[in-house]
Formats: sequence, structure tokens, C-alpha cells
Amino acid sequence: MKTRSVPPRRESVYVLDAKNRPVEVFDRGEWSRWMAENELIFRRTLLEESGVTVTTRFRGVSEARTGEPLLFVTRIAGVQARGNKSYGTRTLDEALELHERIVQKILRMLTGR
Repeated sequence: MKTRSVPPRRESVYVLDAKNRPVEVFDRGEWSRWMAENELIFRRTLLEESGVTVTTRFRGVSEARTGEPLLFVTRIAGVQARGNKSYGTRTLDEALELHERIVQKILRMLTGR
């Protein structure tokens, strides 16, 4: 019986243009340099009293095989271990909107409103 070989997972890599829109690049060296030389965090909110941090950043890597890649990630950290979560979005605008909704939701939970 002949076994099938599994094709390698294809990752696509991206940088941001001058308007913070993702652009796919095909040179890993170029991508690596761009990632090292640019600020990847767009918003970080620290809710000091609770120790919760919400961070929105550019990932630059997509493993998606179909559909638009989720290149921005908003991460909640400092909540109980099972409450730490990450959410991917396609655009910076979506990511920043999500960031704000998450911060507002956490604030409502903390204040009981």
C-alpha cells in the first residue's frame, strides 16, 4: 500500500503598507527585517486594578488556506488562566474596534454595570 505524503503547511507572510494595510511578501528575509524594524503593537490597555492587559498587534503570518487572513490579533491577558484569549481580525480597523469592545466589556464586569 502506498502512503500519501502530507503537503507542508503553507504560511503566507505580510507587512503593512503606509496606510497599515497588509501586503503579502514572498521574501522571508524582507519580511523578517520588516517585522524587526517596525512597531507591531497598535494598542495596549492595562487595567491596573485588575491586572488585565488587552493588546492589539500585527501578526504578519497567516496559516489560512481559504478566505481572508486574520493578521491582527487582540489578546486578553491577566484574567484567570482559562480566561486569557486571543481574537484574530482581518484589518487594523476591525482589530481596534474589537480592542475597544473588549476593554469596555471588562470594565463593565469589573464595575458590575
